[in-house]
Amino acid sequence: MILEKLQITHFRNISKESILFDKKVNILYGKNGQGKTSFLETIYILALTKSFKAHSDKIFLQHSQNFLEIRGDFISEKRNNIAIRYYYSEEEGKNIFLNGNKLDKFSDVIGMVPVVLLSLEDFELTYGLPAYRRRFLDILLSQVHPLYLNALQNYKRSLAQRNKLLTLIKETKEPPSSLEPWDEQLVKYGSDVVYYRIVFVDFLNQRLVKNYRSISYINEESIDVEYKSNIAGKEKMSNRDKIRERFAAQLIKNRGYDIYKESTSIGPHRDDLVFLKNGYPFKTYGSQGENKTFLIALKLIESEYVLQNAKEGPLLLLDDIFGELDEYRIGHLIDYITEIGQTFITTTVRNKFQNNRLRETNFLEVQNGGVLQ
Repeated sequence: MILEKLQITHFRNISKESILFDKKVNILYGKNGQGKTSFLETIYILALTKSFKAHSDKIFLQHSQNFLEIRGDFISEKRNNIAIRYYYSEEEGKNIFLNGNKLDKFSDVIGMVPVVLLSLEDFELTYGLPAYRRRFLDILLSQVHPLYLNALQNYKRSLAQRNKLLTLIKETKEPPSSLEPWDEQLVKYGSDVVYYRIVFVDFLNQRLVKNYRSISYINEESIDVEYKSNIAGKEKMSNRDKIRERFAAQLIKNRGYDIYKESTSIGPHRDDLVFLKNGYPFKTYGSQGENKTFLIALKLIESEYVLQNAKEGPLLLLDDIFGELDEYRIGHLIDYITEIGQTFITTTVRNKFQNNRLRETNFLEVQNGGVLQ
């Protein structure tokens, strides 16, 4: 996937910009607070309809303006042209257009332009709450597998309905048997969610040690990821029928507890990832530098997964994450990622990227929300 042209109007501190990008590496450099991250943010919004920095569209609106607009012109691996336009105003709210057609469901655009993001916020993958790690899985797998996105959306709707019903049952307004239709829905869709997560974690573990060592130059480290599921337990369950069978049994077993708590205690909404270094949790035994190395390795494998399964190289968005890496390692990483997809990097230090291997790189200086090409 290639982003050829990006047009932005009234987004944060960006008044009006139109940028042509190189099909390989694009480096946006400049001092802090100039708007470098905002350019990556607009690309991310076009791909996933939401920001990685904020939860409200109104926040994006430039001061004293009443609308904002983002448009991206893309070319896919199949040489198909894709135009995505995001428009927001306080009067109309948010609208998204695909090739000129207004979308009724924003999620229809997800997967059209796959993206992989690595930013400082991703340190929460290691140190943050389980919800952050589930979100990581959901964003990746929803872009690659339409069935996963459909299953996830239906699972969340069914879960909300089941939880409402649990409250009514506790208040003796409904019989416990009324849970059965919603249990069936949870099992149907939740099993697909768990299955795809297990498959990805297996893919991840097959490549993680090699990628980590190629970045860290330390060959003794053992790196592993464990998928913690209260359905599958510690078993590596890659059979959907077994997952469904186990899920259904667990829901029945925990029904009384769920009614008491008015909440569903079993399912992929409770699952987690544990990152391990030599058998111990990274969050406890890994240094900040080791954690950054691990996250870079993780994101490279995420990119490989997109490339292999979506048959489309993702756009890689790397937001100010090269600070502690030397020029040689940066060059090595650039060589690697340019084989995967078009890359966008933000940095405050341009001279870190003056390697001979980067001669064809497109350097874009950012000042006060504008680009000096």
